[in-house]
Amino acid sequence: MTQFEITPQLRDIIQVSSYIEKEKLLAQKDVSHEKLIEFYQSCHPTPTLLALIRKSKLYIPTYETYVQPKTKEFLKNMAKLRLKAKEQEYANLLNKSPEFTTLYETSNQEYISPAKQHKELKNQMATIVNIAISVASVSYAIWYWTKSSWGLKESFRVLITIFFGLLVLIAEVVVYMGYLNKIEEARIKEKRKKEVKKVIRTIDIASSDTIDIIDTIDSIDTIDSIDTIEQSEIVEHT
Repeated sequence: MTQFEITPQLRDIIQVSSYIEKEKLLAQKDVSHEKLIEFYQSCHPTPTLLALIRKSKLYIPTYETYVQPKTKEFLKNMAKLRLKAKEQEYANLLNKSPEFTTLYETSNQEYISPAKQHKELKNQMATIVNIAISVASVSYAIWYWTKSSWGLKESFRVLITIFFGLLVLIAEVVVYMGYLNKIEEARIKEKRKKEVKKVIRTIDIASSDTIDIIDTIDSIDTIDSIDTIEQSEIVEHT
């Protein structure tokens, strides 16, 4: 519904008119377009309705910010997010983090030193060179063998050489990727192992010296599956 502000000019027009509900209109700061049309049709204070509207101003109410009530689920999720942020901040204090952070999750990423990066780059370059040498050697051998043994045309020799070169390249890449996957699996398995020191017996000699016999156990269970580790202590008094 459109509201119009009752300006001093419009107020004077309403006051001198014979409208029945003029006191009610004068007590308000704004009037609806329906009431304004009703007032015009009842009194005709101006030649046209547009002229009457021009005596007023469009009323724009003040904007009120709507505060949506917070649900229990929203408050619960906010508490979880705050707790997660605090845990991440604490983990960053314990573990060395990179200088710049991103929006992606970096808590499970391992820090790689510049020396380790240089070593990995050197190994990758050596692998690329070895694969290139293998492909070139096999291609040259096929090229020479097809001429000396079969005496084929150069077009057939080129196709056969390219085929075997691609075959060797694919085989080398597959073997290398399998090697990298095995290394990664072994690294993950080694990280999941947890060294547990378990006290199996405590010997008290003459109530002065105490000897603890400690057995070191490498737990092969994953960290996720370990709930509690029971420690047993047998004290023998002599």
